[in-house]
Amino acid sequence: MILGLDDITGGREIVGFFVWLGLTFLFYLVGYVAALNVIDDLTKNRWIKIPIMWGLAFVTSGLMSILNYNPLILFFVMLVANYFRLKNLTLSNNEKFENSASSKAIFYIASYGYILLVLGITHYIDFRSSS
Repeated sequence: MILGLDDITGGREIVGFFVWLGLTFLFYLVGYVAALNVIDDLTKNRWIKIPIMWGLAFVTSGLMSILNYNPLILFFVMLVANYFRLKNLTLSNNEKFENSASSKAIFYIASYGYILLVLGITHYIDFRSSS
C-alpha cells in the first residue's frame, strides 16, 4: 500500500507550507536582493532609480499574483533588511559609491517605494481577481 498526502495527517498543509516557504525565499532573493542591488549598481546615485524601481514593482507583483503568493511576511522581512541595506549604502565611506556623495533621499524613496508598491499592488490584484 502506498501512502498519499491525504493519508498523512496534515500532509497537504505541510506541503503547502513548504511551497509557501520556498516562494518566500525565492521572492526574497530575486525580488528583493538581486533586483534592488542590480538597480543600485546600474543607476548609482541618479533620480532615474526611482521610476525604474517603481516600475519593477509591477513586474514583481504580477509574478506574485500569478503564483498566488501573499507577501505579508515577506513585506516585514524586506522592510527590516532594507533598513540595514540602506544604512550600509549611504555611509560616507561606502566603496560602491565612492565617486559621488550618495543622496539618501533617492535610495530611501526608491527602495521603500518599491517595497510598498509590491505589497499594495499584490493585494489589489488579489482583491480584484477574487471578486
